[in-house]
Amino acid sequence: MNELNRKILIVDDDPAMQKVLHIILEKAGFDTQIVNNGQEALEILPSGNKSTPVVPDCILLDIRMPGIPGVEVLSLIHQHYPLIPVIMLTALIELETAVDTMRRGAFDYLLKPVRRIHLVETVRKAIRFRDTMLENERLTRENREYQRSLENKVAERTKELQEAYRKLKETNLTTVQVLAETIEAKDPYTRGHCNRVRILSLELACRLGLSQQERVSLEYAALLHDIGKIGISEVLLNKEGFLTEAEKTIFNQHPLIGENIVRTVDFFNPCLATIRNHHEWYNGEGFPDGLSGQSITLPARIVSIADAFDAMTSTRPYRKAIPLGDALEEMAAGKGQQFDPDLVDIFLREKVYQKIRNFREN
Repeated sequence: MNELNRKILIVDDDPAMQKVLHIILEKAGFDTQIVNNGQEALEILPSGNKSTPVVPDCILLDIRMPGIPGVEVLSLIHQHYPLIPVIMLTALIELETAVDTMRRGAFDYLLKPVRRIHLVETVRKAIRFRDTMLENERLTRENREYQRSLENKVAERTKELQEAYRKLKETNLTTVQVLAETIEAKDPYTRGHCNRVRILSLELACRLGLSQQERVSLEYAALLHDIGKIGISEVLLNKEGFLTEAEKTIFNQHPLIGENIVRTVDFFNPCLATIRNHHEWYNGEGFPDGLSGQSITLPARIVSIADAFDAMTSTRPYRKAIPLGDALEEMAAGKGQQFDPDLVDIFLREKVYQKIRNFREN
């Protein structure tokens, strides 16, 4: 350790002791400053009134002095300058008090008369301790600054990713809406149907407490639930009157066609089951797989209700839209048969259907 320019503050009221300490430390290469009591020591530290404060690397502090007791001075120094090591100077008769100062924050204590080798070695240890503490504090401060910088970068990056995700979501939603409009272009009677199914499905999902991510997937699935109609003949889609059994068989393929179309885009994988199974019935009499009850995914059960309700209240080639009251009665009658009874109860009780305003009553 290089003692050059290391400042040692000596606090002792005995001139003889001051001289001994000064000579020993000066010969060892230390720079010393001497004060006569605790009050003077406190005044030359930065918390005092001196215009040019001194921050020593180590303090030698006598326990018994006039004015403020050394133990009290130790407490004040340790409170305001915990990184400055304080070595207590004590007579043999004050040994118990000196040991007590260790518990109060003193680095060590020296018995008077002080031995040169013991004094120099103890001061060196104290300064090494201070250097270590200062380095730890510097590293801790740098770590905090790095942590703050890292947190700021993470926050900025998160904001950028959130913005990118928002734009991607908007782009994807726009793409899906274009696809939905493409479907409806083949069947003018269903114009706006996919969007109304989306609105009703999301409203019901909110009442069920679905997560944001689940609602996003449901939104895409609702818009795309009829995409398979792209593969169905317009003649069949726009046919007035009821379909023959053969025509029904063809029409009933649109969930499978839709699933195969969407399957090629990984982003839409969460929508596949809904597109395939939105025509399944709760009692197992639906298509294409004859699923029943809870084996039908929740999104598919939600879209099934929204799809059926909008279909009932919209004019189709084979029939006119039915009045709202009649549609609600049919929804209630379908509980446990076509529809999940719990979902229908929520749909009716909380008037989810009011989210769309374009009912056409006869």
